[in-house]
Amino acid sequence: MKKINVFLVDDHEIFRNGLQQLINSEPDMEVIGEASSGEDALLQLESLDADVIMMDIRMPELNGLETSSRILAKNPKRRILFFSLFDEPDYVAAALEMGASGYILKDTSNKIFLNAIRTIYQGKYYFIGEVSDIIVKKYLDARHNNGNAPMQEISLSRREEQILRMINRGKNNKDIAESLQLSIRTVETHRMNILRKFQVNSIEEAIEYCKTNTLWKEL
Repeated sequence: MKKINVFLVDDHEIFRNGLQQLINSEPDMEVIGEASSGEDALLQLESLDADVIMMDIRMPELNGLETSSRILAKNPKRRILFFSLFDEPDYVAAALEMGASGYILKDTSNKIFLNAIRTIYQGKYYFIGEVSDIIVKKYLDARHNNGNAPMQEISLSRREEQILRMINRGKNNKDIAESLQLSIRTVETHRMNILRKFQVNSIEEAIEYCKTNTLWKEL
């Protein structure tokens, strides 16, 4: 019997270890690799054939949305299952829109974790709450038929605009945190909010939109 090859991406080692033990205890699946950052995941997945990629949505430096966007840009058939402590609709919508196959919460039961992996491996979708496979398909069909809606006027906070400008100048999360005397997690939260407001999957897309539409004179 072929096992489901799972790849784990999360910056918390204890959580990764626990999830790895859970998955490897099942006869039909195994963890073939793990990464503590988005950059490490991108590097390893160049040579690993993972059936399901389990991705933390919030990580320092390169978050789960941006990492997954790059993964799917190279191979749209990759199956990505997001897991997070947060069940905010914006996160779920962003994951769905970028092409993820599922989204579950970190504090859910072991049974749901395993069921989500098996469901996604079968080519289906697995989202939290009331979002069923049928609803997801209808959403994707609607977007395919109607196209992307025009982007509305975007209003960033002073701090978000400040951080976006620093990213455009080549600063990473650590540099920004030290310069603004913030935690790396706080900077990451601002990045996530920027992605949500621009309705894009990567910070590069947000910067490109600003430049193309002359949103700011000196971005």
